[in-house]
Amino acid sequence: MSSVLPYRIDIATARLDVIRDRVRAFRWDAWSEPADAGDWRYGPPIAFMRELCAYWLNDYDWRRQERAMNALPQFITRIDGVDIHFIHERGSGPNPVPLLIAHGWPYSFQSYDGIVNQLAHPERHEARAEDAFSVVIPSYPGYDFSGRPHEPMDPLAIAFLFDKLMARLGYDRYFVHGGDWGAHITSLLGFHLPDRVMGIHSTALVLREAGAQQLTGEVPSDASDEERAFVVTEYAIWQREGAYSQLHATKPAKLGYAMMDSPVGLAAWIVEAFHAWSDRKKRSFTELFTLDQLLTEVMLYLVTDAFPTSIWIYGAAKRHKITTLPPGQVVNVPTGLAAFRDPVFPMPPHQVAQRSHNVVQYTEMPCGGHFPFYEAPNLLIKDLRDFCKLVVPPTE
Repeated sequence: MSSVLPYRIDIATARLDVIRDRVRAFRWDAWSEPADAGDWRYGPPIAFMRELCAYWLNDYDWRRQERAMNALPQFITRIDGVDIHFIHERGSGPNPVPLLIAHGWPYSFQSYDGIVNQLAHPERHEARAEDAFSVVIPSYPGYDFSGRPHEPMDPLAIAFLFDKLMARLGYDRYFVHGGDWGAHITSLLGFHLPDRVMGIHSTALVLREAGAQQLTGEVPSDASDEERAFVVTEYAIWQREGAYSQLHATKPAKLGYAMMDSPVGLAAWIVEAFHAWSDRKKRSFTELFTLDQLLTEVMLYLVTDAFPTSIWIYGAAKRHKITTLPPGQVVNVPTGLAAFRDPVFPMPPHQVAQRSHNVVQYTEMPCGGHFPFYEAPNLLIKDLRDFCKLVVPPTE
């Protein structure tokens, strides 16, 4: 399938019925929790999960969400033997800028539904058509409606695959934006393909300089006190919050059996990440995310049976050890960093980032955490737009 074919989501009703039956059958009467569980310290409390599941059974409408996703132009094409599902929204204006968006876990292509139109058609949102992007959002191999690879693919392999997708769509040069795994892929594209990538914009910084691997406590010998303090904090957070990643990387099948057998269990696993990684200092969890948004993220793993393969990337990345640059090298393409207030994956200070990337824009955001497309979409859009204008000034 070297051709690019239209794609439409249409999940069988029988599959939806099975999921509903499994949710309905969950044994709430057998569940117990400590008295201090209400603050999520042990994971999602039973009160929240019962509310979520009651909404799931009585009010949530998958077909409505399906129609919204199908309103986006979706396609599928085969690259290196793997079917890749993707959104391709061509921008308005005389010369829209090609933009590849790489998502992360536990979210998906659909997570950007609320900002795709603003990026591609700014004139519909009180902005200029000249600022438009042509937006491409692929689903990773093993995620959502993309095919399942024969073996786990690491972020570098996925980066090269996405570049082939952009070439197939006719884009010789393009910008890349990403967060979570997408931030890793973004940096790898910038490092390995500087002739193709015009600039990279990220909400996280995974790829670090040699001798300063992320989340390990490593610091270069000439690090400043500020840099050392950041690394100590980052490492301490990861020791507290990183157990999920270790399990994803080492025992994906063990976890996969449990998740695919229990929709409620899968919902708890995913919802906990949205809660822990979001910025809840000014708004509550249910003010940041609607139940529809959370359940659609969960359902995309259930209706596609994609959870087990979606976490293969963790082990592949761990085995291939591609989270640091070769000694003495940096990502030279222009880099924009949006430092949202992510409580689990904080953005390194500017001076740390500058060691590994050519940082031309660094924005400290007033709010928003790991999921800015939900939490602070207008801030994300503005920062991305400002960065691209900085790299390629408007011709007026």
